[in-house]
Amino acid sequence: MPDLNAPESSSNSRAVERALDESKQVKKTVEEAADELAVVHVVLDKGVSEDARTDDLDRAIEQTDQIEKKLSKSVDLLEKVAEALETENHKKAS
Repeated sequence: MPDLNAPESSSNSRAVERALDESKQVKKTVEEAADELAVVHVVLDKGVSEDARTDDLDRAIEQTDQIEKKLSKSVDLLEKVAEALETENHKKAS
């Protein structure tokens, strides 16, 4: 008897594979943004003397640090999503 779920399973497998590829690309983009923001943070924090800083600049420096941390957490979460998708894809392929 033919497997009536085969086309749907194949379609689901392709969807999981596509989601995996897209999540890896997003992870790479977020990682790059976090790295670039970390550089901006260091330049602002170390490149501007304490005497030349304004309250606005100090807030901006703090914000760059907080945003970089959020992006890094997002990278970690995207890594977990990619791992879960890979596991699911391997299960479907078996």
